[in-house]
Parts: sequence; structure tokens; C-alpha cells
Amino acid sequence: MAPPPPELIDDAIAEIILRLPPEEPQYLFRASLVCKPWRRLLTDAAFLRRYRRFHRTPPLLGLFFIVYRRGEDPLPRFIPTTLPSPFPNPMLNCRSWVSRDCRHGRVLFQNMESRKFIVWNPITGHRKELDLPRIPYESFSVAVLCAVPGCDHGDCHAGPFLVVWACNDVVHIDSLEGSAHACVYSSQVGSWGMSVSVPIDVYDFVNMRSHGALARDCVYFMLGSGMGSRILKYNLDKHCLCVIDPPEPCENDIFVVPTEDGLLGVAGIKGSSLYLWSRKVNAEGVEGWMQYRTIELQTLFPDDKLLDEAIVIAFAEGVRFIFMDTSCGISIIDLNSEDARTLSEPEMHYAAVPFMSFYTPDCACGKLPLPAETN
Repeated sequence: MAPPPPELIDDAIAEIILRLPPEEPQYLFRASLVCKPWRRLLTDAAFLRRYRRFHRTPPLLGLFFIVYRRGEDPLPRFIPTTLPSPFPNPMLNCRSWVSRDCRHGRVLFQNMESRKFIVWNPITGHRKELDLPRIPYESFSVAVLCAVPGCDHGDCHAGPFLVVWACNDVVHIDSLEGSAHACVYSSQVGSWGMSVSVPIDVYDFVNMRSHGALARDCVYFMLGSGMGSRILKYNLDKHCLCVIDPPEPCENDIFVVPTEDGLLGVAGIKGSSLYLWSRKVNAEGVEGWMQYRTIELQTLFPDDKLLDEAIVIAFAEGVRFIFMDTSCGISIIDLNSEDARTLSEPEMHYAAVPFMSFYTPDCACGKLPLPAETN
């Protein structure tokens, strides 16, 4: 009888577990149930810091959005894109909450009863409530982001954060032009800073259906909708605003989709194709739009009806997933592989916000079964 194979040494086990994909957290959770030494490893702070540094980009875990059903109040929902889900849907039975943005492990909601914002870390459960800035507005959009310079955002859940607010004036019937405003909330200071403004067309408005997008040191918001869309740019370092005209118009709303190298980009649908543009400076020093990619949607979704009135509703920064609202529900496209699938049933969706974060067994301590009784 052949002797049993030698046991793996601890260092080899750590190296194997280190390479388990973060976008499939079920592998980590299953490994933590094998035995007590594996559980200790997978809940060890030093190993998990190494794990996050090794994989660098937090994975997509799911999508927050609001569902409208006839005769019912709006209902917040979360669709996991992986298993296990970081939290069960009953945790979202707050009908007055509307998802506004998500970034760097934090989700920004608005309580529609109190009108206040809630910055929530779904992994740790920590919440911070803040008032809206005292600026009269007609419509607004917001973005939440980590406030630590040089942070890799792999494990910054408990650190300081910023909330960037952009809005437009209440427009009067005799107005010839309007203004867009922006200001920033700092959790370190505990208050909103001074606002800055820029003139906009009287028909422009900050699109509440489109949350802010971060590209390098700037946050971008959509102005208007449909073929009249423009882009509002807020520079975090210089604390200033400007307005950018979009590339050629699309049949539906365009959506800000930062490029892989951190430049401003947009996506829009024309016919049965998804077009991607980036904004670059040419050899003459002139900044302009360049179409750099076209994805034929009919090859991904053979059912023509699915593409009826399809629009881009969200983009997962870092992992590069685009979400579309179609006649068959919310669909997701991986821009790296061009794989596509449908996530939800056809319903009226609003305020779609992707959630990216590492989800490791230490986040669920006290909720997991006991590991196998081995040394």
C-alpha cells in the first residue's frame, strides 16, 4: 500500500489560498471551513492585507437599485453577482432609502423621509449620516470616495471619506441662463466646504439618474438627458467646475465610463451597437473625443426585443462592467471579456449603483459554521 502523500506545509497552503479569486468569495469561505488552522489563516489580518495587495482591485459583488411596482412604494434591492452575498436582502428593508453612489467600499444612500445622506459600509455595518448642503437646487447628483491620498482602496473601509455634491439652480421662467454648483463634504472636518459655480444653459440640469464618476483627480456628472446631454467636470485639486460637450449624440442617454488609463470616457447606444469614446489631447495640444471601441450588442444578446430602448445605467469602476436596462431586465457586460448576462426580471429600475469590495471570512466572523475539528 502506497504511503499517504505528505501534508502541505503552511507556507504552501498560504500561497495557494492567496491565489483564490476575490470575485468568487465562496472559495475563501469554503476553505475557512476545512480546519481550524485554515480558519485562523483566513481571518488573520496580516494575511488578508497581503491578499488584498496581491489582487489589488476590489471585485464586483452586486448591484444596488430601486424597483418601482405599480401601487407600491419604491423598494431598495441588491442583486448579488457572486456567492455568498455580503448581506441578505432583509437588511435593505428601508423603503425610504435610495442608492446614490458607491465607491471604495462605501455606499451612499439618501433617506427620502429625512432627506439626509447615509454613507454605509455594508461589510462592517458602519453608518454615517450627514445633512445636505444648504444650497437651493432643482436637481443634484453625488459621489462618495476615499479621502486618503495614495490609498490603494483595498482596505480603506474605516478611513476618512469625501462626498462631492453637484446641483443646478431652480430655474425661473424668465431666466436666460442657469448655474451649476459643487461642494465637498469631508468626514475629517465634519462639514461641507465652500461651493463653486459655473454658468450652464437654462435647459441644463444635473441628471439624478446618473451618479458621479471618478477619473484621476476629477469627478464627472451628467447634465441633461438624451441627445442634449453634456458633462459637468469637478476638479478635486483645483476646486473648480467646467462643462464639456459630449461626442456625437446617441439615441439615448450617454454615461460616463472612465477608461482603463484613468481618462474621461463615455458610453452610449446607437442602434444595436454600444460605442465607447475617450477624451484625449492630440499632438497639437487640442483636447477632443476619440471613438476607441464598438461592441455589437446583437452578438451578445441575440433576442432583438431585449435591445428595445436599451440604455446604459451604471458602470463598475476598476473592474469595468457596464450595466444596461433592457426590456428583459438589467443586463451586465464585462468589457474585458465581452461576456454578457441578464441579472434581473423586467421591472422599472432606478438609481442603479454597483458595489465593489473584498469580502473575506473575517467579515463574517460569528456567522460562519465551525471549521472541522482538526489541529
